[in-house]
Amino acid sequence: MKKNFVIILTFFMILLAIVSYYVYNTRRIKSLSENYNKTYENYLNKEISAADLISIINKAIDDNEKNGVPKKENSIYYEENENSIKIEISFSEEHSHVPMESISQQGIQAFMQAFQTALFKCTKVEYHPKTNRIKYLYFEYTQN
Repeated sequence: MKKNFVIILTFFMILLAIVSYYVYNTRRIKSLSENYNKTYENYLNKEISAADLISIINKAIDDNEKNGVPKKENSIYYEENENSIKIEISFSEEHSHVPMESISQQGIQAFMQAFQTALFKCTKVEYHPKTNRIKYLYFEYTQN
């Protein structure tokens, strides 16, 4: 009788440990995602300078590199990774969106000289469905 009780108690202790670890890990991942998102969500619906935009682009590229997001042949990051982040900038309604990689490749100094006094506004944010981390930011040129 005592042997059966010890076996059942051990089984429930192991089950409790597994459930506790799962709950802890889920909360930790959610907390990390929220902290990660706050970094980028601060810019939503706010006008920022070109220097701030370059800082955001550099952070996004750094995050993609740290997370091992693969690149296409044209050096643009794939979007299918659950930790990737993509930034696009629109300079006018007629023109297509410029990806962050193009600005980085063309030269940050040239961008800063051309848009020294410009303001940009983040108007759109999208999230990865699986991890709920930011996957896309869209900035619009607002003034020169």
